[in-house]
Amino acid sequence: MREIANKSTFQQIKLVRKYLKLKVLEDNITFRKHEKARTHVYDIMRRTISAGESHSALMIGPRGSGKTTLINSVLNQLSNEVDLANDAIIVKLNGLVHHDEKISLKAITAQMQLENAIDGKVFGTFAEQLSYLLSCLTSGNDRQCRSMIFVLDEFDMFCHSGRTQTLLYNLFDITHAKQAPMCVMGITNRIDVMDLLEKRVKSRFSHRHIFIFPNDGSSPLENFKDIFSSLLSLPVVKHSKKRRKSSVHPEVQMEIDQDKSVSLPMAALDKCKVTPETFTALEPTFVEDWNAHIHSLSENEKVIDALEKFCYYNVNEQVFRNLMFTQICKLGPSKHYLESADFTQAIDNIVCPEYRIKLLQSLSILEFSLLIAMMHGSAIFDGQPLNFEMVLHRYTKFALANSTAQTVPRPVILKAFEHLQELELIVPVRGDHGTDVGGVQKEYRLHALSVPAVEIKEAAKGFKALPTEIMHWVNNEF
Repeated sequence: MREIANKSTFQQIKLVRKYLKLKVLEDNITFRKHEKARTHVYDIMRRTISAGESHSALMIGPRGSGKTTLINSVLNQLSNEVDLANDAIIVKLNGLVHHDEKISLKAITAQMQLENAIDGKVFGTFAEQLSYLLSCLTSGNDRQCRSMIFVLDEFDMFCHSGRTQTLLYNLFDITHAKQAPMCVMGITNRIDVMDLLEKRVKSRFSHRHIFIFPNDGSSPLENFKDIFSSLLSLPVVKHSKKRRKSSVHPEVQMEIDQDKSVSLPMAALDKCKVTPETFTALEPTFVEDWNAHIHSLSENEKVIDALEKFCYYNVNEQVFRNLMFTQICKLGPSKHYLESADFTQAIDNIVCPEYRIKLLQSLSILEFSLLIAMMHGSAIFDGQPLNFEMVLHRYTKFALANSTAQTVPRPVILKAFEHLQELELIVPVRGDHGTDVGGVQKEYRLHALSVPAVEIKEAAKGFKALPTEIMHWVNNEF
């Protein structure tokens, strides 16, 4: 009997683990808070699809604040209210992937499913091909065009100084001139993105900005407590039996409680090709016990302290989801429930004093070598600040003393030195009044090391693929 009970419990744990993994990894539709911003985006897209209006807007917020999830949530709601497949075309572009106009046009053509329409045709400009694509979408006697929604993720990458902004110009020009019902929604984490736009692009943009900031007015701790509970809770499952007319066996149906904060949307299940019937074996009593345990965890003082520590270092929900996923994967035959010690240890490994050590271990070999050179130089000069030339001298001395050390051009070393300054691992020395010392070339500006020597030596111990010579150099002066 004990073996049967253990087997039944393990089946429940497998279903719980599968459900929570889908919820943490695949649910990019469920959106919380920011109701005002969501309503604004919904109204823009709804008017584009239903009334044929043209709009453009920018959604600005830090990474992990929910910008992409908001768009997916609005599109999912619209798909349930209108015939989105036939009335509109959704085109999604990413500035990191579609880095030039040719690649962008190929992606636009593929998502419009018009590859055959332009097969063999030659176009002189980007605008000509885009106009031809729009003409292919018109239908009927009144030559009405289907509504289009362009979602431009990493919008600032489309404005990079090294590339023309032909794509943005043509899209904004169409919305400005109302040539076709189109909504252009840019997503970026740069608050100064307007400074990157060309004048001709700015003149055709609507200057509508939608700001998304973490926490939405609530405290970070309360926000992450809500995320913690909603991510790890299960929906209440109720089983009902309905007898079929032509069968003796009853049909088992599953009714899920309509609490959207804990249930998975159907779109996320369909994307993973999973049906709700997969979770019919979940027992209501087990679900209640699980939810009660998660609620007790959310009120546990150790978990609250760990969440508060996490909020202090990071407010990115995606990082928090990844942390939850690692804990869910630990569920198994020997571990039926999540424990508070697991979360506190996992959060401590991410954000505690090892945070800066992990940053040091993510540097390149050259950047880490420059830090070592600066550490030894500061020790020799009794903690006095050093400039680039002094650090370069010590690094060159080490490289010449070790035949295995790779020679690196001076401009590359200078670039690595500047990157250390961007990461604030080294900080420039300021004048008496707190201002930067002006009139000094960057190679001769004094910098101080902001990382203790103990942390540099600690980072060297766990640094992957660190050459043996550099490992000896950390503890011995050359």
